[in-house]
Amino acid sequence: MNAGRKPDIVCIGAQKAGTSWFHETLATRPDIWVPPFKELHFFDHKFVEECRRWAPWHVKKGLKAARERHVSGVAPQDDAYLAYLERLATRPILNGTWYKHVFSRAGDDQKCLDVTPEYSCIPDTGVDFFKRFLPDARLIFIVRNPLERLKSQLRMMAHRKNKAQLTDTEWAAILEMPALSTRGDYLQNIPRWDDRFSEDQLLYLPFGQIKKDPTGLLRTVESHCGLPPSEYKNADRRVHQTEPLHIPNFVLDHVERNASLQNRFIEDRFGRTFFMNTA
Repeated sequence: MNAGRKPDIVCIGAQKAGTSWFHETLATRPDIWVPPFKELHFFDHKFVEECRRWAPWHVKKGLKAARERHVSGVAPQDDAYLAYLERLATRPILNGTWYKHVFSRAGDDQKCLDVTPEYSCIPDTGVDFFKRFLPDARLIFIVRNPLERLKSQLRMMAHRKNKAQLTDTEWAAILEMPALSTRGDYLQNIPRWDDRFSEDQLLYLPFGQIKKDPTGLLRTVESHCGLPPSEYKNADRRVHQTEPLHIPNFVLDHVERNASLQNRFIEDRFGRTFFMNTA
């Protein structure tokens, strides 16, 4: 085991923009090592107060699921792997030592991957720290049409309440949640990363290409990350599609106003053709 390993590739966002697909697809490569659960939350836990409230719970949930998968699906059980999971669940968690231990089981011939979309939202001080901590990492930022991304996030947040229908008051409360305004705020988030990382390190991709040309997108990722071409048998498979849900007009009006500002920024930053034919 290499206790000093860090990720070589980090997908930093955006939420509801295909990051689960990215994680699962890259995980099929033998030369890529992925953690036992998606979204490690190391950097956002350190720099975003909102995330500190629930990130430890997410880690414990992910580790519990990883252990259950191993115990029920592997025979004989790997005691070293189970001890590794137990170590990751033992306090202190989510500090630098813990984060490096996550990647300690990776092989010398593998690149390590961390996919955590909340990283895109960390403040300037967080991005500065990120650059010092991972100066050579290759970064991926998947950008989705702002309005479609917001509507998908709304449906996800509403479904988490485990109700068939929400009241107007409950919808209004969702609109006030910080996550709704920050996790797709390209206008604020992207310039922070642009200021600190060159195009050689930071790659922006349009979400729609996952559906239209997943292999082409993956070839771009391979080139960016120094990976040889590989076969991806299930690259066209949908991952974690949010269930349909009626969204009230007053909620749609709110997010449409927000999305219009984001759309103008995307057009200015990436050009009018960035989403063309990939919506």
